[in-house]
Amino acid sequence: MRRAFTMVELMVAVSLLLVVIAATSKIFSTASKVASIGEANTDVLQETGAIERQIRTDISRIDFDGMIVIQCVAVGNNIHQLSNPAAPLLDPSRAATAVIRADQLLFFAKGMQDSVRFSGGQDLGPGNGLARSALSRILYGHGIQLPDLVPEGPTQTLRPDPVGFDSGPLVPWSFDPVQDGPSLDYEYWIGGGSGKTNGTQPEARDWSLARQAVLMADDGGSRTLFQQQSPVYGPNSATSLFDQATLHQTLMDGALSPNPDLVNSRVDVTSMNLDDLRRIVAPIGSLTWRQRAINGFFGSPAAFGQVGGYVRSEKRSPSMHRADVMLTTPTLASNCAGFMVDWTWSAGTGRTLLTLGGATVLFPGFTPSPLAATPWFGFPDSQIPATQTDSLRGVTTLTEYRDNNLDGSGNPAFVQLPILPEAIEGIATTLPVPVIKPFGLTVPVTVYTAVFGFNGDSAIYTSLSGAPVANQDFTPWPTAIRITMTLHDPDKRLEQGRSVQLIVELPRRPVS
Repeated sequence: MRRAFTMVELMVAVSLLLVVIAATSKIFSTASKVASIGEANTDVLQETGAIERQIRTDISRIDFDGMIVIQCVAVGNNIHQLSNPAAPLLDPSRAATAVIRADQLLFFAKGMQDSVRFSGGQDLGPGNGLARSALSRILYGHGIQLPDLVPEGPTQTLRPDPVGFDSGPLVPWSFDPVQDGPSLDYEYWIGGGSGKTNGTQPEARDWSLARQAVLMADDGGSRTLFQQQSPVYGPNSATSLFDQATLHQTLMDGALSPNPDLVNSRVDVTSMNLDDLRRIVAPIGSLTWRQRAINGFFGSPAAFGQVGGYVRSEKRSPSMHRADVMLTTPTLASNCAGFMVDWTWSAGTGRTLLTLGGATVLFPGFTPSPLAATPWFGFPDSQIPATQTDSLRGVTTLTEYRDNNLDGSGNPAFVQLPILPEAIEGIATTLPVPVIKPFGLTVPVTVYTAVFGFNGDSAIYTSLSGAPVANQDFTPWPTAIRITMTLHDPDKRLEQGRSVQLIVELPRRPVS
């Protein structure tokens, strides 16, 4: 008589088999997830290496005849939900109360560079070769993206570019509610005409990190090469870093704004040189050179409630047309959910001796505590609430130096330090850190700007009478810059991303 498995035995065997399959599946699932996270980390680390090499190379070539502008921008993650509860967070992986940093860093760098735009016979130079220059304006910061703003027309010669969003420049956090229709105005790079489109930007984890290099390639003022128009390729350069519509007025009122052709990344060459920049930003007798620099590079947050200067930085070209491929050239990283810039000085920066009233006074300059950690200037994320301030940030700790002498009333005399906060931050020494809210107290966007100008390395100068005088616009350049980024892989396998921090020392400024 043949024996067979009983039903109970079969059920037990199948149950054991299912347990083994489930355990094996979980092991494979866990292993696959670990491998995926490892691959994502590898992708981010490879991108981090490329970003670090580029930043260090650019800063190592910094031109001390130029200027540095650091604009810190903090945006509340829930900025759009305050007016529209159904609106998404900027970064859905972070808390609604989180702060997104969208800082910008601008400076000038020496070293031969070529234009990435090939313009054929339209190009600069006697041999119609590639345009090149030994000086470039470098800008780091988040980019703006409009992948749906594609060329129109049967000949593909119309290139739509953003002009203004709700009466202001487009920014990485722009949101265009569906119910009120498209709010982004655009005009055509070639061919004329205009229209409206939706200006909503992607979530913060999909923001691009842009590095825009604009060649300062002055040809002596000739208009025969610069700004030549082509029915297919458009102008091959920009006459100025600033908007031509307002340039003729700027010498009087300083109403500068960025050049839209450069903001839209259509060209990467300008005929402006550093002498032109000085004459426009800091003409003789100007008391507003700092604000002119901010207006010209980023717009005017204080006067007009604007924060601009974010350049177009697409991940993919709208077409294979060379004028559209230019839109991708500033893209340094594809998924950067935060970009923060801080700066610091080494001990003794601004230190000098000055004779006042027959007595020699030592101005210690920047004197951090040797027992404390390195102080970094700018503003922290806690600045986002309108009521909070942080007196340890900015340069307000360097406002005054107490002299041992007494004034005419018998009170201790106060003497201004050679390092003047108002020259760097544009604010009186008796006021707190100049953090502004350009869109009003109810909108969680905060801005702090530090401008380091054209001055030399000396905190004093000699007057016509031969007496030493503190230089009122002395803005000693940072010793080091700290950059903190939050990077993601394209598939967002790292939910919180990876935080990366770079500390880059500036080369020593030559003594003048």
